[in-house]
Amino acid sequence: MYTEENARGRFPLRDILLKAIVVIIFLILIIFIITKITTPNSNVNKTDSNYDKVFSKNLETMENVAYEYYTADRLPKEIGDVNELTLREMINTNLLEAFTDANGKACDVNKSYIRLTKNDDDYTLRVSLKCDEKEDYTLTKVGEYDYCEHDICKKDPTKETEEETSKEASDEVKITEPTNDTSGNISNNTSSGNSNTNTNNNGNTNNQGSQSEIVQTTPQVMYEYRKVNNPVLSGWSSWSSWNYNNDRYSAIKCSDTDVNCLREVQLYSRREKVGTDDTGKAVYATVNYYSYRTRTLISSGSIDVKWSYYNDTNLLNEGYTYTGNTK
Repeated sequence: MYTEENARGRFPLRDILLKAIVVIIFLILIIFIITKITTPNSNVNKTDSNYDKVFSKNLETMENVAYEYYTADRLPKEIGDVNELTLREMINTNLLEAFTDANGKACDVNKSYIRLTKNDDDYTLRVSLKCDEKEDYTLTKVGEYDYCEHDICKKDPTKETEEETSKEASDEVKITEPTNDTSGNISNNTSSGNSNTNTNNNGNTNNQGSQSEIVQTTPQVMYEYRKVNNPVLSGWSSWSSWNYNNDRYSAIKCSDTDVNCLREVQLYSRREKVGTDDTGKAVYATVNYYSYRTRTLISSGSIDVKWSYYNDTNLLNEGYTYTGNTK
């Protein structure tokens, strides 16, 4: 009897404990689920940030390789010329070691490249990188400067010589448009401080300069084009009949474009009877013959030079080509 009552008295306490355990487990599950939902966002942000960092580092590595690769003999010569090197070629020639993105995946070695394009006075360097999750490129103006560690580098204004800086400053001319003074007279001021005015007998000041805005323009660069006109020769005449080669002519063969060669000569020899001796016996000897043909020079060759703007399609279509000279 005692045991049964004690057993019945403990049941409510056990039920309460079981319910409390269930509630605690339920709360732990809710907290775990909420944590799983919110935590991945921060991990994604961290992953994206690291991916961009590795991507930028790989772009910088390719750019540094470009400065080492583009030596003087590899620089594009003519304006608009391009020299390109793929990532595969960089790896195969040991210019750099193969790299991967932040996820350990190799980037596209065929669609990733460095490209150098010739401009008027400098070059444009394009570094393009294509990986599994990102594709981007950089454009940089580079040139052949005295302070470059390699044949080309970025332009650094802080390293320009004082002579270049002073020259650029002297080339700048500040021109201001005319302004009205308090007396109603118009004055035209320039950076030189000179006044272009005259005073008449009445003491009035008149402005003899133009009252419109003065615009300074940079002279247009002109490019030299050249076209080579070949000489024009007539066709050959028919070969002449065979003549005795008493003057010992030599054989002459002309090239098709040799304007100084207007006469060809061919030779022929044979044994034939040239007479008889005192006994009446026939005498034979080698007899030489020659034949010739001629042509005339219709017009001499010439070189036609013209100056025009860059990429003049009219001249290019007419057969003119760039010489590389500018003015």
